[in-house]
Order: sequence, then C-alpha cells, then structure tokens
Amino acid sequence: MSVSVIPSYRVMLHLARRAGGLDYPEALDSLENGMRDYVRTQLAQMHASLVELGVRSVIGQLGDPEPGQLVKTLSELDESRPQKVAQEALRIASASLPRPDLSARMFMFPGDGESRVLVNQLGGVLGFSLGASATLLFVWPRGDWRENLRYNVVHEYAHLVRNLLFPRGIAGGRLVYMKTQQPETLLDAMVAEGISDCFAQHCLDGARPGWMDTQDEVEPRRMWPRVHRRFGISDATEIRRFLFGDGDRVPAWTGYTLGYMIVRKYLDKYPETTMMRLVSMPASAVYDGSGIESDGIS
Repeated sequence: MSVSVIPSYRVMLHLARRAGGLDYPEALDSLENGMRDYVRTQLAQMHASLVELGVRSVIGQLGDPEPGQLVKTLSELDESRPQKVAQEALRIASASLPRPDLSARMFMFPGDGESRVLVNQLGGVLGFSLGASATLLFVWPRGDWRENLRYNVVHEYAHLVRNLLFPRGIAGGRLVYMKTQQPETLLDAMVAEGISDCFAQHCLDGARPGWMDTQDEVEPRRMWPRVHRRFGISDATEIRRFLFGDGDRVPAWTGYTLGYMIVRKYLDKYPETTMMRLVSMPASAVYDGSGIESDGIS
C-alpha cells in the first residue's frame, strides 16, 4: 500500500504570509489564484472534470479569511502535527483492510472557519475522495478536530479501497462504473457512505461522525419512502441533495443516515461479515441482505 498524507495547508500558509501586505480583496484573489494553480498541478493526472471539482472544493472551503488570522490558525495547526495524526489513522485503517495495490494521496487543506457545518456539525473536519487516487481533507482546528481527523481519514480510506474495486469514470456528466457502464445511483452513494462509516466505527472502537448527533429517530423513518422510490436516480445534483439535504424538503444528512441504517442492518443480520467482504459488495447486495422493507424502517 502507498497512501501518503500531504500537508497542503502549508502551501496556504505560505500564500497567506505572502498576501499579508495586500488589500483585503487583493489578498483573497492572491490566495485563491495560488491554490487553483496548486490543486491543478497536484491533480493533473486525473480526469479534467475531477480536477475542476477538486479546485472548486478547495476554493469553496477556503471562504473569505483574513490573511493574518489564517496565518495564526494554520501555524497553530502545523504545531499540532496533523500529518502524524492522519498517518496513525492510516496505519489503523490499512491493518483492518490491507490493499497492497492501493496508491493514493490524502491532501490536507484548511477548511472554512466560518462554516457552521464544518465547525459545529462536523467537528472541524470533512473529506471526500476523488476516485481511488486522491482524497481532499479540510481541517479547521477547533474542538475535537484531532479525533474527527482520525475518523475522516479512516472513513475516506474505505472510499479509496471501494473506488479501487469499483472504478468509475465520467460519461455524459454522470459517474459511470467502468466495469458495467452503469451509472452510479443514489443507492450506490448511500451504501458507500454507510460502509465507510461502519468501517470507521469498526477501526476506532465505535467512534461516531459529527453528522450522527444532528439526527433524531423520526426524520429518517419519515423520509424512507421518499428516498426509496429514488434509489435509481443517477443525476449527480439530486444524489448530492438527498445525501446532504437541501435545507428545505430534505433534512440534513438524510442519505448518510439511511445509508448507515442499511449497512448496519446488514451487519446485524450477518455479523460474521469481514470488512474486506463488506467493502467489496455491490450496494444492491447490501440492501437486499439488510432485510429492510421498501415501505419503511422498523
């Protein structure tokens, strides 16, 4: 296995120091332009659409920081040695799910310290993986961010392995599985998140992601029939809406919650299932084996 952790926040720290003498709008432009160039260079070997997704994510998570405050916060982050925290989490993850054929990089960028979702709901850390070769981690050092960084690294490691086993490409604006040429569906995305959460809990003695603390028992059951009838949708915008919520008709983290319930039900029925087996299972097989009825969650 070759998975490395790249402290990309140090690039931002350098850019913020360099922008310290500029007017605020100029400083932000300088930060954004510098990070665009950096991300495009680092992800240059990936599909152009994934590169631009990475760029948009990094710039979007940057927010509108004041350079002096950014220098202070990122210096504090660096002194806390987050790279070591992430490397230890990788060691734990790879011991539970060894993949000698996996080659990837995890980039640690600064998150938006003004984001209530990042800081309050997610404990200062969020991440997502671009295929099987790159993960973007966004960190803002507040609260229990070290534990949340460990959780996210292990969670995303499972995504990297699953993406290696089920490679996807871009076709017609949708993610398509290369082996079957079938598009990724909402069910696929939900189960993949559920698998990664169950894997992280397995590795980290039952640790919980921040989004779980935002849920109650009523909303997932109310939303189940509405989500179930949309399992087959493949539009990326709609998948994202049902995964994360839309602030209107779909409560926050709906897809994550229901995906976790599906995988948890499967593991409850088949407790002998290994993590290697779970990560390599198609989403439809996990759902079918969960025993959850189409009309509701008991």
